[in-house]
Amino acid sequence: MKTREKMNLMKLKIKNYVIVIFRLILMFTSFSLPLIFTEGAYENMISKGHYFWFAYFILLFLSMIYVLIKKNYFELINAKIQNEKLTYNNLLIFKKEIKLNEIRGFKNGIDDDSHEYISLYNYKNKKIATLKTNIYLNLPEFLNALKCENIGIELTVFQKIIQKFKNLITSK
Repeated sequence: MKTREKMNLMKLKIKNYVIVIFRLILMFTSFSLPLIFTEGAYENMISKGHYFWFAYFILLFLSMIYVLIKKNYFELINAKIQNEKLTYNNLLIFKKEIKLNEIRGFKNGIDDDSHEYISLYNYKNKKIATLKTNIYLNLPEFLNALKCENIGIELTVFQKIIQKFKNLITSK
């Protein structure tokens, strides 16, 4: 029984643990930035009535924390395929499970750091995970085991802005 389960098991392997650990440490240390800033800013900003700048920097820190959490939530996953189901842990913690036939497909792209990635989507067109080639070792084999098809390319936010600008220029 165990040998059949092992034959039916495909696990996504992390290639570079240094990147994973660095990203997790960066995310968790970013939680302290607003507190440290508030302590240091009291004498220089709040006591002098510079509330606008104080609020600006706090919002900047909070938005940075949001981006780091969102990015790591979709990109740092521990996944395995077993018994026609994809079981994955977002942020290496939050466990989810989806049947392979509920996966619509994947979109491939290149991020702003020139790393290739694959984003998995379900039939509600909701992103399940983003798998980067610089983080995961056996990504092509894992995609073959998923038995899903390429449904297009995915552009980053910066690439979408460039594409809209290009469309604006060429439409005139």
